[in-house]
Amino acid sequence: MILEKVISGNIFRKVRQLESLAKTNVFSNSCKPPQFARSLTSLSGINRCLNSNAIYNGGNRFLTKFPKVTAGALQQSRNAATTGDHVRLWVIERVVSVALPIIIPAALIMENSILDAVMSILVVMHAHWGLEAVIVDYARPIVVGPVLPKVLHIALILLSAGTLAGLLVLIHNGPGVSTAVKNFWAIGKPKEKTTTPS
Repeated sequence: MILEKVISGNIFRKVRQLESLAKTNVFSNSCKPPQFARSLTSLSGINRCLNSNAIYNGGNRFLTKFPKVTAGALQQSRNAATTGDHVRLWVIERVVSVALPIIIPAALIMENSILDAVMSILVVMHAHWGLEAVIVDYARPIVVGPVLPKVLHIALILLSAGTLAGLLVLIHNGPGVSTAVKNFWAIGKPKEKTTTPS
């Protein structure tokens, strides 16, 4: 039943129309194939043909106007996609994600305060970016209003700063993060008996 609605004659009719457009001259009289081939040598010729008043299929007018496309708009969208702070942040996020599986075992094995600090910073950064993505995706101003996303972002910044400060205090004044993790894993395990020679 559902398949019959999806595969209807209307869909096939539209596909046939597209096929006929591909086979026939779809440009207006000012952009006939010989003139169109010559006009393709420059960007202004392409814009003139694409921005003509109407497109004809044989003698039937089927589209009154294409959207205007300019070289400046194409260059601007291409530059926005490949440059800017978002690209740099994405690269940093990937570097942090790749470094975590290396730093965490190294810090747990060596129990070094420098490795503990690097591990703490990377884990907090990774968690902050992940929670920020959740807030951006699910607490959109259009859905929850303009105030709640700002409050959530401020709360996330405070949570991340507090977490990092706590971990750095644990490294500086306590046993260190990796030692604390190992001690936490050891909770509930029977302690090994040490035998003293008599």
